[in-house]
Amino acid sequence: MLSIPGTDERPWFNEPSVFIHDRFLSKLHKKEEAVTLQVGSMEMRGMMLEAEPKLFYITDHYRSFPFVLVRLAALDRKTLKELLVGRAAQLAAMKPIKRAKKAKKKIPLVKKAAAKKTKGR
Repeated sequence: MLSIPGTDERPWFNEPSVFIHDRFLSKLHKKEEAVTLQVGSMEMRGMMLEAEPKLFYITDHYRSFPFVLVRLAALDRKTLKELLVGRAAQLAAMKPIKRAKKAKKKIPLVKKAAAKKTKGR
């Protein structure tokens, strides 16, 4: 997974995972003999499940999310690379994630005025 240009490894839900462009790409599933792969949409997931049921599946946990599980027993290196490169291209085309800046704690004007009055007494 890390052979895809631009990927890096970091924890996601306390599990080693692969990210690209600050977005989750994939990880090994800790309970299933599978790779967890986020896909572009629920419609895409449906097409993948229908087209390749021996390769792709989901569990109840993923029913409401755009993820598929890819069976390791049915997966070869070439197919994995094609899946990851395809998803990486989709993610690269998306707008970068905007990171929230830490806001300075602002004191309301009413409190500032009250503080000035009490200091002057």
